[in-house]
Amino acid sequence: MNPPAKLLLFDIGGVFVQLSGVDQMLAWTKGLHTEKELWNLWLHSRAVKSFETGRIPPDDFAAELIREFSLPVDVPTFLAAFISWTTQPFPGFKELMAGLNGGYLTASLSNTNELHWDNLCDSLRIDTLFHHNFPSHELGCMKPDKASFCHVLNTLGVAPEETLFFDDTSVNIDAARALGIRAHQVCGVDHLHQTLKELDIL
Repeated sequence: MNPPAKLLLFDIGGVFVQLSGVDQMLAWTKGLHTEKELWNLWLHSRAVKSFETGRIPPDDFAAELIREFSLPVDVPTFLAAFISWTTQPFPGFKELMAGLNGGYLTASLSNTNELHWDNLCDSLRIDTLFHHNFPSHELGCMKPDKASFCHVLNTLGVAPEETLFFDDTSVNIDAARALGIRAHQVCGVDHLHQTLKELDIL
């Protein structure tokens, strides 16, 4: 038997917010990659990891990514498009969080960057949904690195087995489970709603 959950830990992109950059990147790369290949390249990009762990500024990130992917755009054009990639929330995301049962501690753990995080906070007030927020560019590490999960647990004083984690990416789910966190893969608010109902949290 698991102990009662104390912490509900949520990813943001792909769970609360739709990510729309894939189509733009596919268009810029003119069909050289499938969507799966493009995501794999993105996840292993040095520029992306440096930016989402707060190690380089936006202009340097854009210039390096343009070189990595041989994109036919300049830095201002890329950044203008990039900022818009986190503007579409899944319907019902605020109502879902307002309907949680019990006195759970809530937190977000998201691989993100200063541009997307500022946009999410300004346009959607996504940060106000949770008691605590742990964006990767402020942590200096990102999922699936063990350090990102350990930082959250140590900061909040919660054990892995007292934590329920919700993310849309299988590699992050596997990393969380390896630490003893009770992790559930969900894609979008409807799927999250269903999972929380099954767990008797809604």
